[in-house]
Order: sequence, then C-alpha cells, then structure tokens
Amino acid sequence: MTEKLLLAPVVSVLNMKGGVGKTTITAHLFRHAVEKFNKSVLLIDFDPQFNLTQTLMSRQAFENLKSTNKTIFSVMEPASVKTPSLFDITSNLGPPPSVDSIVHQLRYWVSNNETALGLVAGDFRMTKYTLVDDQRALQPVRDRFLEFINNARQKFDLVCIDCNPSSSFMTVCALMASTHTLVPVRPDRYSILGLELLNEFIDNVPILLKKPKQIVLINGSPERHDNNVVDSLRADSRFGPVTLPNTLKFSTLLQAKAGSVGFATDRKVAHVNALKHRLSRILDDLKIPLGW
Repeated sequence: MTEKLLLAPVVSVLNMKGGVGKTTITAHLFRHAVEKFNKSVLLIDFDPQFNLTQTLMSRQAFENLKSTNKTIFSVMEPASVKTPSLFDITSNLGPPPSVDSIVHQLRYWVSNNETALGLVAGDFRMTKYTLVDDQRALQPVRDRFLEFINNARQKFDLVCIDCNPSSSFMTVCALMASTHTLVPVRPDRYSILGLELLNEFIDNVPILLKKPKQIVLINGSPERHDNNVVDSLRADSRFGPVTLPNTLKFSTLLQAKAGSVGFATDRKVAHVNALKHRLSRILDDLKIPLGW
C-alpha cells in the first residue's frame, strides 16, 4: 500500500426501509472493489442484527472475536470486567482501540501481508444504542466512534459502514462519520419511501453540520421492476441526478445460503463472471463520486 495523502472516503450503506439489499451490497460490491481497483477496504458491521458478519464468517470465528472484545461494541465502549447494563453507558471511555487490534483480516496482499479487505465484526449488544435516550451520556460514545473511523481512514482506501434501517443514535453516528451515503432501493414505491424518509431525517439532524453526498443504487432485475417507479425516480429533481446509471440485477449467487459464508465472487461456480461484470459496471459508476 502507498502512504495515504488524503483521508479515505467513508460510505454508509443505508435506507430507512429494510430488505433493500444493504448487507449484500456492502459485502459483495466492495469486496470486488479490492480486486478491480486494487483498493484496501474496511467493512464495518454497524447493525445490531450483524447480518454482514454472519455472511462473511463462521459462528465459531465470530465467537472468538467476541470473547476477545474485537467487535464493533468495543469501538463504542471499552471492554469491562463487569458487563454493562443495556441501559447504562460506561463513563470515562478513553480513546478507541487501535484499528489494527479490532479489524479481522479477510483478505491481504501477499507481497507485504497488509490488509486488503478487513471487517469490524458486528455485535448484538449494539442493541443498547436503540434503547438508551440520554444524549449527554451518548456523546462520548459517538466521539469515540468518530475517532476510530478517522483513524481507519488513514489506513484504508475506503471505509464502508453497513447500517441498520432506523433513525437511531447509530444512524446519526454513521452519518456524521460519512462522506457519502449509498442508498439501495428496490424498484418499488416502498423502497422509494424509505429513501424519502432518509432525506427528511438527514435534513432534520441538527448536529449534522455537513451532509454526506448521496448516491442511489437500484437493486433488482428488470423483470421485477415497476417501470413507473424507476422512471419516476430517475426523473426526480432530487434523486435522479444521484442515481447510478447501472442497476444491480438479481442473481441467485447473492442470496444467503444456510451454512455458507464468504463472498459470492470468490466461488468457482457458473455465472460468477457475469456477476463480476455487473459489479464492475457499478464500481465504474462510483469512481467519480468517490474520487477514484
């Protein structure tokens, strides 16, 4: 890796509606960026359901990380001998852990053994941040997270945050850390409502002094499109200019399979090259927005 002259972009993948493909896109699209552009990428599982983590690693591997306090929860609050209550925030947080101590290496460059693709594993204990409403107590937690992200931006070419579909404290944290939002939408009116709600939420977060640049990705095959919805989205004065030209078409390779973990493009199966081609076209669309 070459020395970073500029801080890396931070992309939060989110939509106020669930089931639009956020985790699928976080995992497989940005895994392909490593291969296509020779970029180092850090994936952060910022959803209490930790679906991204379950997609990419075995349960035993995850339990090993959790038992050694190497998950996103340790980024928010330091490890403690006493397990904190779901409704209590640790005081005197101190600085976040180092990036290298938390990141799980998924891929590395053989020549220098540096991380090409890393993961900060999710953690169900993140649920507490959907329950606690004491903003004064939460501010040090947010500042600790933002410091960790800033440190990660100096080590990777891209930081990607897989967010939960809500308007929670975690959503605000992700937005404050982000230079960009990537909003997947299914070609149906309910996904578009999620996009509109997200915009409204962003417009009304008083502490969000600088809004991240928005990118919209249509996720779904043409035969499943509601063409009226797609045409309306592309014609919209707000969303049309930021909607990527290429669509992530449906592929069974991207579907989660019981007992199977890892990246779709790493499988030696039929149609994987066609999937890589689709992902490549979307990444080409992202080059200008991300400054690549």
